Amino acid sequence: MESAAVCEGNRLRNAIGGSCVAHQSLPRQRNVEGQTVRVLGRIAAVSAVIVVCSAHIGSPDAWYEGNAGPCHLVVRVAAPGVVPGVAKVFVRVNETGVEQVTVQANRFDALTAAPPPEVAEPVDSEPGMYAASLWIMTGGSNSVTVNVRGTRGSGNAVIPVVVVASRRLALDTKLGAGLILVGIFLFVGLVTIVGAAVRESSLPPGAVPDAGRRRKGRVAIGLSTAMLTLALFGGSQWWSSEDARFTRSIYKPLTATAMIVSSGDGDFLDLKISDSSWIMRNDTSWLRKHGSSRWTPLIPDHGKLIHVFMIREPDMAAFAHLHPPTNDSVNFASLLPGLPAGRYRVYGDIVHESGFNETVSTKVDLPAATKGALRASDPDDASYYSAVEPNDSRAVLDGGSVMTLDHAGTKVIEGVDAALRISIVDANGRPLSLEPYIGMAGHAVVTRDDGAVFVHVHPGGTISFASQMAITMREPGDTAAGKLGQRIKASEGMHRTIPIPPNGTVSFPYAFPKPGKYRMWVQVKHAGRILTGVFALQVEAAGS
Repeated sequence: MESAAVCEGNRLRNAIGGSCVAHQSLPRQRNVEGQTVRVLGRIAAVSAVIVVCSAHIGSPDAWYEGNAGPCHLVVRVAAPGVVPGVAKVFVRVNETGVEQVTVQANRFDALTAAPPPEVAEPVDSEPGMYAASLWIMTGGSNSVTVNVRGTRGSGNAVIPVVVVASRRLALDTKLGAGLILVGIFLFVGLVTIVGAAVRESSLPPGAVPDAGRRRKGRVAIGLSTAMLTLALFGGSQWWSSEDARFTRSIYKPLTATAMIVSSGDGDFLDLKISDSSWIMRNDTSWLRKHGSSRWTPLIPDHGKLIHVFMIREPDMAAFAHLHPPTNDSVNFASLLPGLPAGRYRVYGDIVHESGFNETVSTKVDLPAATKGALRASDPDDASYYSAVEPNDSRAVLDGGSVMTLDHAGTKVIEGVDAALRISIVDANGRPLSLEPYIGMAGHAVVTRDDGAVFVHVHPGGTISFASQMAITMREPGDTAAGKLGQRIKASEGMHRTIPIPPNGTVSFPYAFPKPGKYRMWVQVKHAGRILTGVFALQVEAAGS
């Protein structure tokens, strides 16, 4: 059997060398239809190509909140948009007596020691904040280990980071125009020099070229023009080939489709991962024929093989969080709760055995309102609908409880820690006692109104704990696809529960990546019931 590293690894070509990278979690390489991109057109391009990133759409940074030994950390890893690239790591340590903070990056399946750690330097303007830069040399499932040493002891935290090529940098228009003018000047100057050299280089001083010499000069100018034009054409073809190769390496998530199916039990959402490379992942001959490679199996994240979210557009008034079962990891069918008719965005969070996690997405039309099945496909399924527009700080929950977003009227700025701290009190104003909901004190889903941003956030951050388990539990002998997954499934670690705050408060570490109008759904559990609060947020542009 192929190793896990080889199975999924050669999904894309390395952005620099073009060789197949033999690591399991690299996103798959797509065959792109041939396209001719002229050099001048490329130089004039002004916008980078941005695509969805890993397990979040339009939100590539990884956030982690937890402990490293005796120290409590909040870590933000700003992943590079190109591979190889530099990741920025910011570590906030809520502890005094810190002596040193270091960070190091490593591949999920690395068999040798990680590169030496880099010292994170204190940020003068923010006490308790440390920052460092890390080179990420290979795309796919990586990890960043944060090591903290202090007077109370030492500890470390492993943060899984999915790194993929997500953009194509473009040349500034003004710079491109300047280079074109310089190129034209050099071209004309060079052919003129060649013509003058042939025509006049052997003449005595003061002599005038005769007709024969002038003719030879014109021939030399013509030949040099042809040769330079041919060289430029060859360079253009090489550049186009390199550009197309890099475009193919840009990460593209697995494709998915969805449809509504009615039966005697109720209405089902049938979500299918329809991508050929996933459906045929176990057919070695098909994969070889199509230049693809095998994905490793899915593993459950907090006991769920997939987390599916439905959001009605454009009003975002209806929301559902589902956990459909599957027999083949291709088709996921879930009984629908009560939802109004409309067009819905559908997102599915999945995690591969390598720790590579991604979000598949599609849309589906719900032709009529659903009444909701008598039984749910999963006891943790929940939905929400309200025609009333939510506000930015207060939401009334079922049963009269109140959920408050404690941002004290401050502006929410793109790229700045939003400090999403939620407080929940009962109808009498007393803190609500919370129960674990899918192993967490709460879950939050954040999306921009146009769907350009979607992220599933936990109190522990945006990272997948299944990814963290896959990285930390991997052993040198885990080469066969499925071996690590079986051991993870057999462990209780997959159902790890984050401690539940006793005072009805939950916080979600996050920073909004873009300005615009956002909707945030926060889900908690009390007395066996799943409660959903909704907030409408306006995120301002940095510097506004």
